[in-house]
Amino acid sequence: MKQIIFLFLFFLPFTGEASAYWLEIKGSGKLNEPVQIQVCYGHIDEFSIRHRDTGNELELTGNFKISVLDQEGKIIQVPISRKADCWEGNFIPVHEGAYRILGINDSHPVVDRSKSGGKNVRPIDYLCAAYQVGGGGAVSKPAQLLDIVVTRKGDLINVQAFNNGHFAENQTKLRVFNPENWEKELLTNDCGEAFFKTTMPGLYIIREDLDDPTPGNYKGVAYTSTRYRCNYCLLIP
Repeated sequence: MKQIIFLFLFFLPFTGEASAYWLEIKGSGKLNEPVQIQVCYGHIDEFSIRHRDTGNELELTGNFKISVLDQEGKIIQVPISRKADCWEGNFIPVHEGAYRILGINDSHPVVDRSKSGGKNVRPIDYLCAAYQVGGGGAVSKPAQLLDIVVTRKGDLINVQAFNNGHFAENQTKLRVFNPENWEKELLTNDCGEAFFKTTMPGLYIIREDLDDPTPGNYKGVAYTSTRYRCNYCLLIP
């Protein structure tokens, strides 16, 4: 069965003209057959129709570093190249099991609010999803500083959030956006876990945020804090 996975990284609320980065991952789910990874930038209009943009933000999209982690712990770096309306790379799975598609962009410019009296924030963003090939086990361990691991049993989704290799703190807030972009808030337990039930097929986005109040300077612009964000893509067929 052909797998198509969409992963969105939203910077604005889920309203008209909301802008986002996302991944589109396409493959057959079979061994030794190529998997296409597209990194896109675009917006959702007031009718919830997605449009790919091709301006300056798309050029910055190429700063995402994309990698694939297989169940044996091998990391495959996936170079991406500019296309007409996305950045694209490919990999070929050679083992059965769950593959993690990972992305990080730690070169966003500082969000400079100094002219309006606000505080400057440095954003660092993570993308992640799972790609299953044949049988084999599921993803169980974190692979990024801020990470999410998901397991599914029917309609019940078990979400486990991590921070720097450890369980996220008790009562960490997670946000889930369903295929219609309705938002649900979850709170983690002592094991960094939270649960929710899917209600319809389509894409679910699970988001974890972390704010680090340590000030710094990036590319000559001072900032007061760093906003880390991880978005996990869960496609329910």
